[in-house]
Amino acid sequence: MLFVTTHRRLATIALAVGVLGLVGLAVYLRSVNRLEPILVKASLVERHDAEAMAYIVTYVIPFLSIPFNGLQQGIAQSIFFVVLGILYVNSNMIHINPMLNLAGYHLYGVTLEDGGTHSLIARHRIVRGQQIRAIKLADDILLEKGDEN
Repeated sequence: MLFVTTHRRLATIALAVGVLGLVGLAVYLRSVNRLEPILVKASLVERHDAEAMAYIVTYVIPFLSIPFNGLQQGIAQSIFFVVLGILYVNSNMIHINPMLNLAGYHLYGVTLEDGGTHSLIARHRIVRGQQIRAIKLADDILLEKGDEN
């Protein structure tokens, strides 16, 4: 709470960026849900939600304990988050997104009947052998298109 009282403007900007991220996610998911789904069958399913929590615990939470008392700390944290962002994207971890967890989505690793392995973002529990209506977001990323979508 000390950060909010001493750096009100910066705290407001951070909050606004977070809210903007959630709104952007909602707009993106609404727009891709208009796409025509494909029908796939999962022959192997692994839940990967723990990876998002590991990301938060490993990288974000330690920075909450660092005092933000000056320009040097701000620059150091900015450099860290830029490097972390580059590594995040280059390591193909962009789908391991804490915002998706906040929005009620779960991350699965699925192997399809045709042998392809994909990351599946879904609101519902996915089990082996299940037929899934999915939207292809990228080469190896699928989004479940549920009944409410």
